[in-house]
Amino acid sequence: SQSDTEVLLHLLARQGTAALQHVRGMFALALWDSRHETLLLARDPFGKKPLFYSETDASFIFASEPKALLAHPDVVEDLDEPALTKYFAYEYPPSPATAFDSIKQLPEGSWLEVSAKGKKHGTHWQPAFLPKLPSEEATLLRTFDELLKQAVRRRLVADVPVGLFLSGGLDSTTIGWYMSQLKHEEQHSFSVSFDISSFNEAEHAQLAANALALTHHEHEFPLETFKETVAELIPLVDMPLADASVLPTYFISKKAREEVKVILDGDGSDELLGGYGTFAAALAADRLSLLPRSVVSTVLGAGARLLPTNLRDFSFDFKLKKFAAGLPYDRARRNQVWLGSFTEQELPELLTEHWQEHLKQVYQPVDDLAEQITELDTTDAVSFLTTKHYMVNGILVKLDRATMYASLEARTPFLDTDLADFLMKLPTQHKRDKALLKKLMRGRIPESIIDRPKKGFGIPLGYWLKGLLHDWACETLNEDKLAEQGILRPVTVKRLLREHQSGAADHRKKLWTLLSFQLWYDEWIRYI
Repeated sequence: SQSDTEVLLHLLARQGTAALQHVRGMFALALWDSRHETLLLARDPFGKKPLFYSETDASFIFASEPKALLAHPDVVEDLDEPALTKYFAYEYPPSPATAFDSIKQLPEGSWLEVSAKGKKHGTHWQPAFLPKLPSEEATLLRTFDELLKQAVRRRLVADVPVGLFLSGGLDSTTIGWYMSQLKHEEQHSFSVSFDISSFNEAEHAQLAANALALTHHEHEFPLETFKETVAELIPLVDMPLADASVLPTYFISKKAREEVKVILDGDGSDELLGGYGTFAAALAADRLSLLPRSVVSTVLGAGARLLPTNLRDFSFDFKLKKFAAGLPYDRARRNQVWLGSFTEQELPELLTEHWQEHLKQVYQPVDDLAEQITELDTTDAVSFLTTKHYMVNGILVKLDRATMYASLEARTPFLDTDLADFLMKLPTQHKRDKALLKKLMRGRIPESIIDRPKKGFGIPLGYWLKGLLHDWACETLNEDKLAEQGILRPVTVKRLLREHQSGAADHRKKLWTLLSFQLWYDEWIRYI
């Protein structure tokens, strides 16, 4: 037949786990070998596809969702308190942990073999940033072009319509350009718009769609749709995830599913090519390294607090406060503070005494990663940390859940392993601020898109929580309910709500972290 699963079966039968290094694309697989009574589980290099398991003395159970495991009588529903404590710092429970003590995730790029004799575990792919490629620009551009074209071509293989999530930024527009070169029939693109200008990318998305001759679909995401989407997602999302962009991603996935069954998107480029503001912030922090970091942090933090609170997307005061908060830490913890929610100093005030017992291990996952970046320069170190933690546990989880709940398959060309291996080993000067990608795309897509500052996919949550969503937030984070649960301190949560509503502070990230947790807890834990 023409089944990819059949091809994979024969490959695994011939080569065993060695076959996994030859597989391209996303997968989570399970293979039962009846001859040797051995179960093989494996997951793709970046963990795009989920794979969970639970183990008891009598059974080994696996599934693509925790909710499937929770339905099994052998699976205990106790909370994983250390992992959930980390959630408030990271905005997700970090792999291999989950929200439940008896359920684990198979790490990305790894395999697990289970039999009556025991378990074997190994990896089939790991990111490598060294040794660096020769820095001759013309050769690098030619190779980049070939690999990117190959990555998109691979992801256009489908017997169903393929579309594009188009923000109007460099990454998605690049993917769209290659799609237009490889497929000449009508192609559809999709974007979300907001009624607050600093969050709205509709104009840029339309510009990109016009340049690429795409049939573009723009859909507005107002407050009412936000409420409807929350109500739809909460019964589906069985692990707490505090990335608010999962809501418009799910919304636009449902809209896209009306036209296509597969969607391409630009995730992975920011992590591999220094696109996030955290890369520039890390370089700035290096330049301040000769000064006492705690002193600089205190001075900058005090200055930031004097600025008026601004709820615009990635406002200056928001970025300055985040930068100051991360300065006292080493580069691994600092990167996580910049990307996450509550800091190590803020968690004791947030959590009850019992839950504070787990605080000493909050940064253990990033400390473990820090041991692997000692030979990397700052840009590569931030890329490694962001890829292995934030992207794997946050960005790709959001994309997979939001699209699959809408029966839409999302594919990410920038995370093709052949392309990713090349991008990781690029000399730093070619990847910093996407330098090589910008050179590659000049003359192909509009200059205004290439030179446009990086913009994250945010929603006007700060405005809504200050105004029309304030009462809903207070009801969700009800003091009596929090006191009964014994996890969050009601007085701290009440202060955060009050300060945000009054404009004394911008607590949008913290409040959404708490709201996401509470909505998850009310749905999945409170009534178990």
